[in-house]
Amino acid sequence: MRINADFVAKKLKKIYLASPRGFCAGVKRAVKIMDEVLKKYEAPIYVRHEIVHNKHVIADFTKRGVIFVENLEEIPDKSVVVFSAHGSPPSLYEKAKKKQLVVYDATCPLVTKVHLEVKSYFKQGYFTIYIGHHDHPEGIGVLEEVPQQAIKLVANLKEAQQLKLPQTQKVVVLTQTTLSFDDTKEIIAFLRKEYPKIILPPVFDICYATQNRQDAVKQLAKRVELILVVGSKNSSNANRLKEVAIKNGVKAYLINDESEINKIWLKNIGNIGIIAGASAPETEIQKVVKYLANQKVIVKEIVYKKENIQFPLPSNLF
Repeated sequence: MRINADFVAKKLKKIYLASPRGFCAGVKRAVKIMDEVLKKYEAPIYVRHEIVHNKHVIADFTKRGVIFVENLEEIPDKSVVVFSAHGSPPSLYEKAKKKQLVVYDATCPLVTKVHLEVKSYFKQGYFTIYIGHHDHPEGIGVLEEVPQQAIKLVANLKEAQQLKLPQTQKVVVLTQTTLSFDDTKEIIAFLRKEYPKIILPPVFDICYATQNRQDAVKQLAKRVELILVVGSKNSSNANRLKEVAIKNGVKAYLINDESEINKIWLKNIGNIGIIAGASAPETEIQKVVKYLANQKVIVKEIVYKKENIQFPLPSNLF
């Protein structure tokens, strides 16, 4: 790796590169769907919302003739549209049908699982407490699956404490996939105490990739004085990685790429950890490593857990 001794503090000895990092199976699937749609159709191709929350991924697809929109009314009738990995509310599918759009659904299967769960529990007469972030596209999609009076989003313990549900009511708790066990355990502990008969899904809804990366950050925190999280500012899981690092006593910064590294951060730092959110491309991660490394700096990969999960592509692609 090239020398960057002009700005890296002389004290820097090691760069710990966390694994797993970067693209999860759901993001890989969404990006692959985009690639296949671009092969199958001429540009422009439309995408409702950002396909994944990463500015480099969005910029790359924009160069290839993809147009990202929030409102389906911006898309000409009978056009090709891809729905983002975060999941979409039922009303969008209805609008797409009326506009005769050719729809390819890139929703992460783990998000689809939550959509199916909330509908299933509603049919069984349950009220759903959904733990998630307000205005996040994943939650917006889930909340529209059932009538408003049958579901409530809570973002923190205070909001959970403000709930006033009859003790006789059948209640289930579901979660946004990009949260961590640490994010939800306090809320869930309270809800289980408040509503002893509350149901937790057999398979917890937090994404395996989200949890693996957060656990990897905790391991990094034992070895380093600074952690750089590669990811975009609107990425929920990337923001959580930064928060986990700080909670574990380590300075941490969220950066899109190497251009956002502040040289002051590196002063008197001997060991740096690098991890990336589930939407960050490996190419951008390696640019950060290359930017920091010199001939005297050891780059060591720390493998917390191997991920071998793959999700099939939609059958209508072929």
